[in-house]
Amino acid sequence: MNGFLQVAIGVCLIILCSGLVNWSISHKRRNKRSEQEEDQIVKRLKRVEQRLTEVQDVMIALSEKIDQIEAKERS
Repeated sequence: MNGFLQVAIGVCLIILCSGLVNWSISHKRRNKRSEQEEDQIVKRLKRVEQRLTEVQDVMIALSEKIDQIEAKERS
């Protein structure tokens, strides 16, 4: 009985350790994925911000041209 108990405890410890290692590996993978997804989101937001800035510059230029045209018509 004593030998069986030692083997059973050993098997349980092996199963517990392997489960813990498996969990830690999968947890690290998830963290890497979330970091990669976060990096992609940041890159996309930077591109969107750049495009919005470009659109804003175009709108300002158009507004200035329209103001110039209206000023010429008034004169």
